Amino acid sequence: MKQEGFWYSVGDFFYTCFEGLEWVNETLSPQWILILVGTGFFSYWIYLQGKYNKEAAKNGTLK
Repeated sequence: MKQEGFWYSVGDFFYTCFEGLEWVNETLSPQWILILVGTGFFSYWIYLQGKYNKEAAKNGTLK
């Protein structure tokens, strides 16, 4: 395999990956993606906090 062929295939791979990111940017704006991800993490954190509080109330260690 020639070196030009190797670098061409690496560049083509990266172009394909970033082409997917271009589609996401055109379809969904980055602000909406951050809002959705942030909402997901916040919901998970609230779930864990509620679970911790129920266990603490059960053990009598809730302040």
